[in-house]
Amino acid sequence: MEEQDKLNIPKVGDLYSGTVVKVFATYAILLFDNGWTGLLHISELSHSYIRSFTSFVTIGTIYNVKVIDSDPETGKIHVSLKQLTSAERRRFFPHEPVPVEEVSFDALKNQLPIWIDQQLKEESFQ
Repeated sequence: MEEQDKLNIPKVGDLYSGTVVKVFATYAILLFDNGWTGLLHISELSHSYIRSFTSFVTIGTIYNVKVIDSDPETGKIHVSLKQLTSAERRRFFPHEPVPVEEVSFDALKNQLPIWIDQQLKEESFQ
């Protein structure tokens, strides 16, 4: 991982909003505005039992999450929904409308070719 990228890796305890871009049986990949991705595992979704992760988490859903593990060397980020306290949800994620001119899909645009290549490689191995 490049030195500049290491500086942009979030710290454990940081709070972010991320969009689900890929869903698997027991985890999902979230994309964040600054271009990094994070893994949301089924065990970090809720304090309650989740029977079907894929019916609960869907592509395009935006979640407010807390960073629970961050490795600057590999760039791997793990996030959690269940570790957010009620106070953190209210304080850091106020419900305010976002002006359309502030919406950007640049992070998704930059990551999409990488994900397509990864998916094609996975399919060629099957």
